[in-house]
Amino acid sequence: MIHVGRQRYDGPTRAWLQRSDHYLGNAPPGCLFAVGVTRAIQGLFGLDRSDELLGLCLVSRPVARRLPQDGTIGEITRMWLAPGLPYGTASRVLMYAANLGAARGMQALIAYHDRTRHTGCIYKKAGFKKDGTTAPGKGKGWGNRSDRASGEYEATPKRRWRLDLTKRAKVGSEEPGQGLDSPPAQH
Repeated sequence: MIHVGRQRYDGPTRAWLQRSDHYLGNAPPGCLFAVGVTRAIQGLFGLDRSDELLGLCLVSRPVARRLPQDGTIGEITRMWLAPGLPYGTASRVLMYAANLGAARGMQALIAYHDRTRHTGCIYKKAGFKKDGTTAPGKGKGWGNRSDRASGEYEATPKRRWRLDLTKRAKVGSEEPGQGLDSPPAQH
């Protein structure tokens, strides 16, 4: 069983993401909030979460400068999940992030997927709608500054996805529940 819930994005979590095999290589310096995937373990008073991180989703302000930077739109800037997690985990993480975003007053979440690496089916399953494509930039991308590592990544066209959060049922607080924030997935 797994647990999906809020995750602190601190130094150790950032280092964990840096060590992952995400194709972009470098971990973002910060985010508005993070959603983590851990193992659900039996505790004294029911199910609890382990300390072993199995996945992470970061929601930040949009990278695109022309999109609002006031927190009304959140962007999934990084998502990595360990191989072998139960079917549907990725979409479940995205839906949890959407609930947190709605609770924070966000109007929409956006995400981009590299069409040469992924199909985007996780976004469709989580309720996102296609919102156009991007053209690769003519510059060096994140490698345009000496302090930014871009690895071997080459810019490619991306599909943009958008999830309207204004029609979502608002949760009572930023935390969508007590203890296990979402029901554990069965193996």
